[in-house]
Amino acid sequence: MPWGSDLLGPEILSVTGSDFDIRWARVYSCHSATVSFCGRTKVLPNGRACLFLCRNASPRIRKARAMKGSLERIRRVITLQKPDRAPLFDVLHNDAVLCYFNDGEPIKPGDKLTGLRAVAKAIDGAPSLFAPNLERVERLEDGREVRYERWTTWVEPKHEIISSEEYRQRKTRELSGWRDAPERTSDSTGSDHPLIPETLTSCSWYVQQRETRAALDNELGLTLAVGSPGLMLVWLEYGLEAFSYFLYDCEDLIVEQLERNTVEVCRWAESLPEDDPFEMVFIGEDIAFRSGPMIDPEWTRKYYFPRLRRVTDAFHTCGKKVLFHSDGNLNLIMDDLVEAGVDAIHPVEVLAGMNLADLHRRYPKLVFAGGIDTSQLLPFGKPQQIRDAVVRAIEDTEGQILVGSSSEVHNLVPLENFLALRETAMSYRF
Repeated sequence: MPWGSDLLGPEILSVTGSDFDIRWARVYSCHSATVSFCGRTKVLPNGRACLFLCRNASPRIRKARAMKGSLERIRRVITLQKPDRAPLFDVLHNDAVLCYFNDGEPIKPGDKLTGLRAVAKAIDGAPSLFAPNLERVERLEDGREVRYERWTTWVEPKHEIISSEEYRQRKTRELSGWRDAPERTSDSTGSDHPLIPETLTSCSWYVQQRETRAALDNELGLTLAVGSPGLMLVWLEYGLEAFSYFLYDCEDLIVEQLERNTVEVCRWAESLPEDDPFEMVFIGEDIAFRSGPMIDPEWTRKYYFPRLRRVTDAFHTCGKKVLFHSDGNLNLIMDDLVEAGVDAIHPVEVLAGMNLADLHRRYPKLVFAGGIDTSQLLPFGKPQQIRDAVVRAIEDTEGQILVGSSSEVHNLVPLENFLALRETAMSYRF
């Protein structure tokens, strides 16, 4: 039995047929579930869902090669010029899709290059590296778990309940002398992503991204993932509820962390080598709920957005465009993001109230990335509904869009629905 089969129950095995080979499966807990692959659908009454990979990809896809002209296509959109067609830009955390574009073979854990080559056949650009994790659990020095799931990494927040006074004491020690320090070797998430290495060529995260791009012969429009003022890092450390108390009682220390992060990222940008190949950087900073901003816009206008402006200025000086990512409803702070120098917004969560036509009318020089709903439409809609949504997104933005999902193409999105998105964007002509 192929690897991963131990996760399957008899009732799931009964829906397989000669066209399927169970190369990988995952069981989800949910109230109800629909299993769909290549047009075949099965509702599992016990609420368990598995994902199937096709044994043999079709001859057309098996012969598929990387997109031609992807970099130029993306370049034209981010410089407000018309491309030959709308570029496809997405996060493909979908085993069926990657298998389909990898000659019918699943992507093995950790095989980033094979994953990216499959992605380069499917779309024009992406904001991150692609390979499923080897599933495991590790621990940070402070005892917190880092859980690596197939497509997600979860860093356990600091669940301990501490007073604002204890937070003040800890952060005062942490921040002591940082302005005089020449470098910091890691960020507060405990990752090996140096924010300000001694030399950028020694930064493993940066080197990895450059090597990956070179290995693909620049066939895929990858963005360079970079740091930010780090508001999300600050509130993630102890959770949003505790952060809310700390923001009230220790505002000065919250602001000081943002300042430290901003200085480090600007120095990082200044150290980029002259031959850096990336034309756009990706800043990930979740700062909104579906209902609106997480934090009072007046506070972020005073303390966050001026620092974001310093970061975007640093990368603009290097000749980079800035793609800013935040889920949720950003409408109340869109003016602030534009004034802070953001060139493009990702992922445009449409069901949170982010209307592409209205946004393009308000900000005619802003580029959008995403815009096709991935919470309802892509997993549960009909292919024609998806085709209609893609055409509407392109026309609502007058082509100033990198077409993709409103977050990621996750494993509940049927292959046929992704193909409907892809084929519609590829066939649309201005």
